[in-house]
Amino acid sequence: MITADKFLIPARELGFNFFTGTPCSYLKPFINYVIDTDGFDFVDSVNEGDAIAIAAGATVGGKRAVVMFQNSGLGNAVNPITSLTYTFNIPVMIITTLRGEPGGPADEPQHELMGQITTAMLETMRLKWAFFPQTEEEVAPALKAADEYMKKHNQPFVFVMRKDDIAEYKLQKKPAASKKDFSITHTDHFELDYKARTTRTPVLEVLQKSVALSAAVIATTGKTGREFYEVGDQKNQLYMVGSMGCALAFGLGLAMVKPKLKVIVLDGDGALLMRTGSMATAGAYKPKNLVHILIDNEAHDSTGGQGTVTGGVSFGTIAAGFGYDKIYSTDRLEKFSEIVEEVKKNDVVTFVHMKTQKGSPEKLGRPKVTPAEVSVRFAEFVQSK
Repeated sequence: MITADKFLIPARELGFNFFTGTPCSYLKPFINYVIDTDGFDFVDSVNEGDAIAIAAGATVGGKRAVVMFQNSGLGNAVNPITSLTYTFNIPVMIITTLRGEPGGPADEPQHELMGQITTAMLETMRLKWAFFPQTEEEVAPALKAADEYMKKHNQPFVFVMRKDDIAEYKLQKKPAASKKDFSITHTDHFELDYKARTTRTPVLEVLQKSVALSAAVIATTGKTGREFYEVGDQKNQLYMVGSMGCALAFGLGLAMVKPKLKVIVLDGDGALLMRTGSMATAGAYKPKNLVHILIDNEAHDSTGGQGTVTGGVSFGTIAAGFGYDKIYSTDRLEKFSEIVEEVKKNDVVTFVHMKTQKGSPEKLGRPKVTPAEVSVRFAEFVQSK
């Protein structure tokens, strides 16, 4: 057993000072120490997958990030681990606990199976891992091994923490006072029949022409990224492949570590429905440079046009409830163009809901640059700002 500072201070000396994740009783001393101690930043994520994406965005922005969660939530993190950090070569440190350890201390029944398969899952995902150091003497070589692996391979490294690896540490800081009175009023401004709306590509053309190279733009997976590439490939654009629903969390991590750079996230309705909770994190941390644009065609356009449920959903009202400061909605292209000009000047976390109809250009291609190449040039762009 070691105290939290015996690992965290040497980790900080290696540059690991951005932490995100979800709680676990095994991790409690770690999370508490990070929250209490100057020189660390901690983002409370709503789930483990979002934490991976937040850390990935922070890493691309130039930070070294650590993700912490209970192994029961490892399943939530599988998709962004295998299709975001692996695919884009983004090295984050992961610390997962080992609840339900075979032969270990008695635990709750819901941890039994996950405890048996946690390390096998890590190996199936081709993740390099090691047990968390149990003595102060083991810390330096453990961190050295993780640091060297991450730098050499540009891939995550995982520490598996067992019960009582970390000594108790009680949180000293008091949480911010909760809001007592809420008054939310929002009216969406959608005027056109579905078939009278524009498709997605003209929306992307308007945005790119207006923004040019003045902001970092993250396009969600599927046809949004593919169409954005076809509109014009630029170094400030990242086209997500896979990791569906993680564009906002990735953009949030980036926006928090690059506060002088405007960060625009292009989301889709199916993707945002999948991870709506990331809006709560964005609204809570309120990065002033974050613009979240939802292009909503009420369909899973990339998989055959099956409908989503967003025809009856007011995302603007949801954004208001989650704490976004500026909210816009429209289904007119000319109005969207006006909104883009306005949000470029905003200095508050902003949400834009743009309704479209489904449909893409015939013979829509795919990016000819690889995700790894996109990641390198995108990181160079954002880190130069």
